[in-house]
Amino acid sequence: MTKHFSTLANFEKLGETAPLEGQEMNSLQEIGATGEVARLFPVLAETSKEGRTLSVLLASLVGVPEFANAMLKPIGRPVGKRTTIEAFTEVCFPSSKEGKCRPDGLIVVRTGQTVWRALIEAKVGNSRLTEAQVSTYLRLARDAGVDAVITVTNDYTSGPEHHPIAVDKRLTKRVDLFHVSWFSFLTALNLLSEGDDVEDREKRFLLDELERFLVHPSAGLQRFTSMSDAWGKLLDRLRSGLSLSKSSDEVASVVSSWHSELNDLCLLLTRKTGSMVDVKISNKLRGNAALRLHADCKSLADDCILNAKLVVPDAASTLDIEADLSSRTIRVESVLNAPKDRVRQSSRLNWLLRQFGEDVADDVRIHSHWPGKAPVIESTLMEAKEDAQVHSHSDYSMLPHKFAVVMRMEDGRKFAGRNTFISELESLVLRFYEHGLSHLQAWQAPAPALRKSVEEEADEMED
Repeated sequence: MTKHFSTLANFEKLGETAPLEGQEMNSLQEIGATGEVARLFPVLAETSKEGRTLSVLLASLVGVPEFANAMLKPIGRPVGKRTTIEAFTEVCFPSSKEGKCRPDGLIVVRTGQTVWRALIEAKVGNSRLTEAQVSTYLRLARDAGVDAVITVTNDYTSGPEHHPIAVDKRLTKRVDLFHVSWFSFLTALNLLSEGDDVEDREKRFLLDELERFLVHPSAGLQRFTSMSDAWGKLLDRLRSGLSLSKSSDEVASVVSSWHSELNDLCLLLTRKTGSMVDVKISNKLRGNAALRLHADCKSLADDCILNAKLVVPDAASTLDIEADLSSRTIRVESVLNAPKDRVRQSSRLNWLLRQFGEDVADDVRIHSHWPGKAPVIESTLMEAKEDAQVHSHSDYSMLPHKFAVVMRMEDGRKFAGRNTFISELESLVLRFYEHGLSHLQAWQAPAPALRKSVEEEADEMED
């Protein structure tokens, strides 16, 4: 028991006394602010859910530099051995021109002589940011000499530099604006807990407890669970035989929901696999959220399809997703090139089938692709295992050049539901990864064998 209480005391110390005595007031006074050190065990009213959750999170960032690095490095603030972090809550700026303005938090990162500060605004549950609120904090940061504003909510974006709220661009000329979802923190915690980056036993215990706290409903975290209100309107429009406009608000709303779901889905797969999963985006679009939105709106309007490719580290192929709004079906697949060193149709197919071993899920399908205009041959995995001739071509000189492993969801009623679309998509992706992609290995050409040199062949001829 004594050892247990000692451990808890050390954790309280991590949250309360990481800065030197008196230093916390200096850090606040530097920018004309007052506030409280972020506490690992905050004493706040039950109604202050946001303040409690943020205080615990910020205190943990101070106490575990590896966790701080995982969250701050993506916004250009890596945490090294020479870095110290201070965190505060209930931050006030008495002399501010913005009036009674109280950001939820402040983080101060010092590396050598460099000091970087960011105001934090957090929302939990169904609370939402407003343009006026974000703009106010940007002006406040500018006037106080603070470098950035970071918002933390249940909203998802494709990256920390892409913000869910559009603000006057003049406000971000001197102050950076970032956004992080609560589940990004949870995913970072999960990866650290499963990995070897944090060796200290007490720090690992703290991370485990923080993860346990964040997943509890009282913390106010919410995953992305519903497409926008425009989802049903687009489906009804297509059912009526009408086209979609790439410039319509409904199309933009659905694509924005799709991007949020992809972000959440990547975080879910990251937690499930222990490896960082990401959406494959061209370099041209990755750094420009508006351009990516425009491109995907055009694609949806032209083809009535939402699609994406997810990159799972060390996987044999990307995990390709296609949601067809016209047929109301979801298709998930991974594509492999057929082995070039197999010279028979059956041997190429058997190379693929052996990879599944005894796992023969009844909804896994195999598509074999052939050269030219030859049609794709499709069967279930079970059918292909029972009879390889299912994937044969009458012209035996013809060889399949690639295989697709596929799963589909064809329930139009569930597809049409704003919530059921998300739940069915995620269920299908997880099932596909377990019974499909996780088994696959890409073909690799064997290393070249040694052959006789010109000199050796000449010597043999002389003999």
